[in-house]
Amino acid sequence: MASTQVSSYPPGPRGLPIWGNILRHETDPLGLFVDGFRAHGDVVRFRLGAHATYMVSHPDHVRYFLTENAPNYSKPELVDDPFLGNGLFVSEGNYWRRQRRLVQPAFHRERLTGLLAGMVDLLQRKLNHWEAANTPGRRFDIAEEMGVLSLRMTTRALYSEEPDEPLAEAIRRMMWTMNDRGSLLYRLLKLERLPIYKKKWADFFATLRQLNRKAKEVIARRKEGGPEDDIMSMLVAAKDRDTGEGMTDKELRDEFMNLFSGNEGPGAALAWAWHLLSTHPEIADRLASESAAVLGGRAPTLEDLPRLRYATQVFEETLRLYPTAWRLPRVAKEADTLGGYPVAPGSVVMAIPYVLHRHPEFWPSPEKFDPDRFAPEPRGARHKFAYLPFGAGQHICIGNNLSLMFGALVLAMVSQRYHLRAIPGRKVNIYPGISLLPHGGLPMTLEPRK
Repeated sequence: MASTQVSSYPPGPRGLPIWGNILRHETDPLGLFVDGFRAHGDVVRFRLGAHATYMVSHPDHVRYFLTENAPNYSKPELVDDPFLGNGLFVSEGNYWRRQRRLVQPAFHRERLTGLLAGMVDLLQRKLNHWEAANTPGRRFDIAEEMGVLSLRMTTRALYSEEPDEPLAEAIRRMMWTMNDRGSLLYRLLKLERLPIYKKKWADFFATLRQLNRKAKEVIARRKEGGPEDDIMSMLVAAKDRDTGEGMTDKELRDEFMNLFSGNEGPGAALAWAWHLLSTHPEIADRLASESAAVLGGRAPTLEDLPRLRYATQVFEETLRLYPTAWRLPRVAKEADTLGGYPVAPGSVVMAIPYVLHRHPEFWPSPEKFDPDRFAPEPRGARHKFAYLPFGAGQHICIGNNLSLMFGALVLAMVSQRYHLRAIPGRKVNIYPGISLLPHGGLPMTLEPRK
């Protein structure tokens, strides 16, 4: 929290001459942040560029800069981003507030339940495909399987279609290219100019042109009276409560891309869930027992969702260990104090949920996979800012309820038909891209439940 007693700058790792902490940040950011917290506590200062970078890990401090004094802390600027434009993910101020008001109704819980049948159909087809393709010992890359499933869920919810296989693969390559572009060294050295990167970026922009054409096509169809039960239909119909005006085609295109960009998170979280379940068979069996008791082998209905409580808890605990939004950076506009330390204008202040979710003061045995942490009683007793898998404050992820519903459905439907088995002896490492991804995929075998 803010403090009137201002001390010297907070402690932090010294790093290398000139480079500071940049090189480790580029090669092992999670290790840098975890070690920084363990060595220096709730406020840590890193040398990552011209301005100071602070990581705050106490929920009180996080609440302060994300909500109580949020007007002083803006999102990092993404200038002229060709993919996101000026949608919810990057916009600020009055424009952001207007867009949020227009987009929010499309994500109310009662609206999302209308998407349930489409999700169930998508999952049934995936299960049938696995059944037809599965042979003893065959390996499936579960990270890829969940990624494609999440992509198809996103496009189906967004505009009632699913991409064909070539486009789905092109989109997955595009997302990996965006992960690379997030590297500080990549930006500083303009690596996209090097010959080895030219083909990758040519592929990126070719896919972006396809998505722009799709956005234009969807917007035109919805304006002509297309389907009314998807998100883009609701956005085209949305009117500003003060002016009565709707969004322009450019604004609709930008929101299309911003909502589309969230497709990677649920798939990544589900991949980690299957990894965790494969190494905790007692939890996997309990999940399967709940699925069998609630569903009895059939597809879920709307009435089943509240009864799939343990499936939701498994997904929530996975998001604690592998949060979708694993870093929440802001830039200080004016001088401030945080946790008793001075914050200069231009300083980057960030919460790292991957670290925050392992704070031992709020999470006993923090590395343990324990879905019972999210049973009603411990949930109610916990600090509300100790768990931020979708961010916090006014910029909390607008698709959080959709992601939770999708995660619980996938876990319940798959677990009542299959054991997912890890490959013995294979080490699974984290690739910290836009989301936390299993490095090199996640091969597993599928064993039908009897």
